Amino acid sequence: MDRKSKEPTESVAAAGGTLEFDGRRTVLLDAAGALYNLKKALRADIGFFEKDFMFRAGQEGAKECVSGRLEAAREGDAGDNVRSMLALLASRGYGEFKLDKLDESKRIIEISSKNAVEAWAFQANNDLQREPVCHYACGAISWICRTALSKGAPMDLDLGAVEVECVAQGARACRFVVAPPKELHGLLPKYDLPRESMSEHVLRLNEEILMKNLELQNLNLSLERQVRKRTEDLRRSEENYKALVNLTPDPVIICSLEGSIVSINEAGVRMLGCSSVDKALNLRIDALIGSGRSAWQKLVWLLEKEGRVDQFEMALSRLDGAKIVGEITARIADFQGGRVVEAIVRDVTEKKKMQAEVNEARTESDFLNDLMSHDITNYMISALHFSRKLRESGNLTEEERRMLGVIMKDLEGAFELSTAVRDLSMIKSIDTGGTRMVDLKRVLPEAAAEAAGMYSERKVRINIDMTGEPKFVKCTGLVNKLFVNLFTNCVKYDPSEEVVVDVTFDTLVDLGAAFWVVRVSDHGKGIPGPEKEKVFERFHRLDHSVQGTGLGLFVARFIASSCGGKIWAEDRVDGDHSKGTTVVVQLPKTEERMIAQSH
Repeated sequence: MDRKSKEPTESVAAAGGTLEFDGRRTVLLDAAGALYNLKKALRADIGFFEKDFMFRAGQEGAKECVSGRLEAAREGDAGDNVRSMLALLASRGYGEFKLDKLDESKRIIEISSKNAVEAWAFQANNDLQREPVCHYACGAISWICRTALSKGAPMDLDLGAVEVECVAQGARACRFVVAPPKELHGLLPKYDLPRESMSEHVLRLNEEILMKNLELQNLNLSLERQVRKRTEDLRRSEENYKALVNLTPDPVIICSLEGSIVSINEAGVRMLGCSSVDKALNLRIDALIGSGRSAWQKLVWLLEKEGRVDQFEMALSRLDGAKIVGEITARIADFQGGRVVEAIVRDVTEKKKMQAEVNEARTESDFLNDLMSHDITNYMISALHFSRKLRESGNLTEEERRMLGVIMKDLEGAFELSTAVRDLSMIKSIDTGGTRMVDLKRVLPEAAAEAAGMYSERKVRINIDMTGEPKFVKCTGLVNKLFVNLFTNCVKYDPSEEVVVDVTFDTLVDLGAAFWVVRVSDHGKGIPGPEKEKVFERFHRLDHSVQGTGLGLFVARFIASSCGGKIWAEDRVDGDHSKGTTVVVQLPKTEERMIAQSH
């Protein structure tokens, strides 16, 4: 045989033989004989399954053989790729295969071989067959065509392979047709395709089922671990909750809606006078309530309606018969599969006793305040009146007149103190919602007359600008006291023989609201800059040589604020506080139409 020839020798001795391809020698007889005997044994033992078995074996063999050609197959020409991979198959000793036809659009390929190792072995042994025998070659060729025509994974392209002529049947060459299953059924209706697709799918499906089972097992183990962890966390939470409830100083009681005690902490056991939790659990809370079951039903009704109650008072009876007052904060919740009442019961028995004592003390204090504010003040006014009359008498000696002056000074101090107590009592009882509309042109003259009457021994002139429209404001009933305090301060702190006070009016719009502004100006000692705000503080006194309590301006500011107004101090002469002080009062202005509506 010419070793340079590409055509292999057509006959080989039975004892041994070689084939040459491109100068390379391939031993055939041993492999062909072994394959021949394998196919005979398989056909004898498993019958028609031999075709499927050998087909899958051919696919696996070709897969390993052409594995290095995958990247090149995705880029190169399909025909060239088929030829190069068939040459690789031939180099393994499976025979020489020739690409006869390639329709890439329909994916139909025809391949032939004169010396396919499976068919050649049957011919060499004079064992002619009725059907083609090159099932291994069909599997290998189908995989090669899948690799060449698929741009992705070979299994993504479904191609079948059928041997239509076989050397084992006496033909001169084995001929193979490769195409999609639908095309093969149309081209070769009498040939049965190998069940490689089903087997491959079954194998892959079994593999996927196995993987899913493993995933499910892992998931099940993970869920079991989570359930164990959650169970342990829940157990710890319950233990922590019980410990926390027992540490709570207030009694915590859980009852059924019917009134049976389901759970109770140690503080609750002590409150009810029980010796243990077990004994407390045998009690009914509705039997311990002073008003009986009706009070418990009222509480449950409120909880059903509102969702919770806060500081609901109930009279309770301990087991020893002692009466207590409980302040209950409760809600309805789910507990061990049922609806219950969760309640915190605070024993407020001592608190109620203390409140009663405080109320009693307050009543007594109010009585003493009223006594000082009214009766004692009236006695002071009467004593001062007659003392002044006595002092004006010409029948007194200088020594008697001096002693009477001391008595009058003490009386004036007592009167000042009693009126301060009265003023504090009044401002504490101010009802900010009880405002009314008054005319400042009527209030101010009355306040001026009252202030001047307190200092009848001095010459006092209060000039009020009474021109223009009425000055209606919305204020409390104590607005008269506000201006009395301002006028008396003007008199007390002005050492002049004649005290002159000037009162003027102005209007102001602040943040969209209208106000009347009253300016009360004196000619007294004045107030230094840093002291102008402090004089409105409680008990603050600028000049301790002047008798007083330091409450007049504090009360005046409180009344102005309760009316929704403001009050502050300025220099009468800008920049020189020694020329006197102007106290500015700002009160909400009331329109005439509002006055008409109120009437």
